[in-house]
Amino acid sequence: MRRKRRRIYSLIKSLGTRLQYYPFRLWILWVKQVSPESVGFYGEKIGTLAHWLFRKARRIALNNLHLALGSDKSEEELKRVCRDSFKNIVKDMMETVYCFYQEDGYSRRLVRLEGKEYLDEALKQGKGVIALSAHLGNFPLMCVRLTNEGYPVAVVVRESRNPKIVKFLTSARDGIGMETIPSRPRLISVSRCLNALKRNRVLFVQIDLNAPPIEAWVDFFGYLVPTFKGPVVLSLRTGATILPMFIVRNPDGLHKTIIHPPFELSVTGDIQQDITSNMSRLTKITEAMIRDYPEQWWWALRRFKKARDIRTGESLFPKRF
Repeated sequence: MRRKRRRIYSLIKSLGTRLQYYPFRLWILWVKQVSPESVGFYGEKIGTLAHWLFRKARRIALNNLHLALGSDKSEEELKRVCRDSFKNIVKDMMETVYCFYQEDGYSRRLVRLEGKEYLDEALKQGKGVIALSAHLGNFPLMCVRLTNEGYPVAVVVRESRNPKIVKFLTSARDGIGMETIPSRPRLISVSRCLNALKRNRVLFVQIDLNAPPIEAWVDFFGYLVPTFKGPVVLSLRTGATILPMFIVRNPDGLHKTIIHPPFELSVTGDIQQDITSNMSRLTKITEAMIRDYPEQWWWALRRFKKARDIRTGESLFPKRF
């Protein structure tokens, strides 16, 4: 009986994997046929549809917007930012897929690099570079652009639960020379990150995801939230330079990658305090970018799921948030 149940469960799981994967592949094939001029048009339309269909994601996004920007923007402004966020996400996805199958010159025309001299200078030290970023703008396109420019990029990713989609995306990155480092299992991920820095690669990491409570608790939009401390830990351990690095969409539809000057670590000798204080400063850099371009951040991320009151340290929200 147990063997029969396992067989049935395996069949159902396999069917579920295929039901996700084949529509995904069909979407990829369709995007490849769309003209560059039509990407923005279809992205707007599909993004609007996604905003309407994905009610749970929309609710999370609006809750996050009220928490972060509720005191600065009206209800109508918050709803507009939410809609625009969905539109931008779909446009970003379509542009990235398109870039994977075009010549390098396409990404160069689409994305302008600002602050490239900071990256070049940091790589001369031979210790690798930690490119600290967030789910802001078309961040996959930024990695594609840097790879096409000749930079050795390694990307830390939180992978899909669908192994077929994971295999496809990893193969696509491999195809343009971009290394993929899964965030799990943790020990293997850390080992591969250290190896990438040892080989003087540009290690792309994002710090705006919901993190476990054991990570650094820092101020984000006036709330205490757990934040992945990997960038600071890796930098202290290897001497690699941290470069805050973001990409934003301009009004003309083109993109600008903003590479900040090297982040100067504050080191006092108290390891835990150094990690928290430096992650706090890096988080504030990320927050400032989100405030400047709110419609380009992924507000549907559950970033505030474990948020605490910054004065009392008490949890603010029920587990269902």
